[in-house]
Amino acid sequence: MSDAAFVLERLRRQQEKYREMVAVVASQRSVFASLDVDAILALIERKRSILADVDRLEAELAPVKASWAAVRAAFSAEEARAVQEMLDATQQVLQDLVRYEDEGRSLLQQRSAAKSETLDQLMQKSRARGAYGGR
Repeated sequence: MSDAAFVLERLRRQQEKYREMVAVVASQRSVFASLDVDAILALIERKRSILADVDRLEAELAPVKASWAAVRAAFSAEEARAVQEMLDATQQVLQDLVRYEDEGRSLLQQRSAAKSETLDQLMQKSRARGAYGGR
């Protein structure tokens, strides 16, 4: 297998893992909304598994990346274009992933703030009742 074919295959597999992560993260909205702890833990475990796969692929690519200039110089124009297209597509997938993660984080923060506000209101009502009861 040529270096270009090796790189393209690993980049393709990496992109698949990132797309899988996007699907998981896109589904987290409903899990976060329900605040189902078991489902949230399962989601976290799935993310960890995908990231472990990505780390393995990164480790396989590390030797090639260490001498990237020399490796890339050996690519044909077509191979270089294919690698660049794969990198560009992967960058887009990663941007989508970051956007979904940001949306999920924002949703959790909103839910947390709403819970805190509700708890504060209940505490104030409880104090008010206690004040009236003490008189």
